[in-house]
Amino acid sequence: MRFGSVAFFKVLIKTVLCIAFFVPLVLCVIFAVLLWNKGAQLEEVNSKYDKLSHYAEAVENGERLSVAGFYEIYSSSGHTDEDLIAYIEMRNGKRDPQTEEANGDKEDEGDTSAPQTTAKPEQTDAPDEPDKPDVTDDPVSSPEETTESSDVPVSDPVSEYETLYADMKVPVPAEYTRDDNVVYLTFDDGPSRNTRSVLNYLDQFGIKATFFVVPQRTEECYKYMKDIVDRGHSIGVHSKTHDYKTIYASVEDYLKDFYEAWQMIYEATGVKTQIFRFPGGSLNDYNGKTRDAIIEEMTRRGFRYYDWNVDSNDSSDATWTEMYNSIPSDVAKYYRSFVLMHDSAHRVNTVYVLEDVIEVLIEEGYKFDKINNDTEPVQFIGPFA
Repeated sequence: MRFGSVAFFKVLIKTVLCIAFFVPLVLCVIFAVLLWNKGAQLEEVNSKYDKLSHYAEAVENGERLSVAGFYEIYSSSGHTDEDLIAYIEMRNGKRDPQTEEANGDKEDEGDTSAPQTTAKPEQTDAPDEPDKPDVTDDPVSSPEETTESSDVPVSDPVSEYETLYADMKVPVPAEYTRDDNVVYLTFDDGPSRNTRSVLNYLDQFGIKATFFVVPQRTEECYKYMKDIVDRGHSIGVHSKTHDYKTIYASVEDYLKDFYEAWQMIYEATGVKTQIFRFPGGSLNDYNGKTRDAIIEEMTRRGFRYYDWNVDSNDSSDATWTEMYNSIPSDVAKYYRSFVLMHDSAHRVNTVYVLEDVIEVLIEEGYKFDKINNDTEPVQFIGPFA
């Protein structure tokens, strides 16, 4: 191809057209990717800032927050302690945001302490053995002993919720029993397709446990709940919806959710259970404004709730190895252990590890029991905390 020929100019024109078309296209793609990444980063920053704002506002208002719930958000937010302190002071009018911006990264000399959160309170158990600290224990469900174990009537002070679900009352035990060196295995969120396997493992060792259920009006669910009771285990209310924002919105909302679950358990098993476990435990980041009123009303009606002091962490997708190592070592810390596990369909590792954990605990000399209506409650907060 000779320079200046017709063929040369054809190639030249095609080259120029290609450059004029593809270069802007490549630049557009590059800018689009950069803008998308920037948008994603901005969305993540805004999300973290919103979460941090929620916790800062809660701290400012003096609400109780779980340590785990606070630091899960706070540690991932990328903010320093000074950031949170500055935010709280700004909300209180103690700090001018424009002044802070001008000061840059200058540290606040007036307050360098980290924000305070509310941790789960501890109990001191068996003072004659100070080498084994005991903390608050875990609420578990108890099915059979509902009206038969005690003839003591429920205390019935005047309540603004008196007319709501008036039949939802149970007798209060005359006294509570407490046994040391006992492990209470508790299973939340069931029943599910794993329930039968869990029950078979418990039967294999002759162990009774407690199931806090989230019942549904299905034939399969009713069969599972009846099977739990027929095999001698305890059953209690966990929730009907397990929707934190809904059930903790007000006392009325909590009572409505509880009553539906309580009724279904009775329909399936004939048991008017007296025990329950709060979704998220009695101290969580959703019930700060309604917690005390709910506890007062449920206690007035004769119900008792149970928290836990040993967490299998299966709700955080703990592996078989992690649960096998952690559960026995955590049980060894307490005089009586309430082990939180889950019976939901996707917690298969719980089923796989159950037999092995039970064998280890038996070898170490522990006894097992279910939670009855007169088992002394273990609670993060409340009458028995």
